[in-house]
Amino acid sequence: MSRDFVVLTTDHPHLPLLLERAELPSGWGLETETQVSGAQLFDENGRMLVVIRDPFLVEVPGEAERLLGVPVPTPVWWVEMRATAGSTLAAEVAGHCANVMAELYGGTVWPPPIP
Repeated sequence: MSRDFVVLTTDHPHLPLLLERAELPSGWGLETETQVSGAQLFDENGRMLVVIRDPFLVEVPGEAERLLGVPVPTPVWWVEMRATAGSTLAAEVAGHCANVMAELYGGTVWPPPIP
């Protein structure tokens, strides 16, 4: 089963900077690729592990709360991350990137990553 995260930030996230500052452990052997619609992270065998969608600004009061079921102040930047199914590493990488993004851009991760 895939693992999804939503990162909500007050500042506009910049994906290339996130990937640069995420300090992904070299032991993970990851390759990154940024695209018009977001970023992807691959393992050393070229298998996709994580997809990070481009951030979008949610300005409608109550909209993020309606989608997540928790109170969310607006405006807020919404970023979706998906770890591919069947890989513990993928979930670990996605959780790490989600936490780094929340720290860099003043935000929170929903649901909170599993330690």
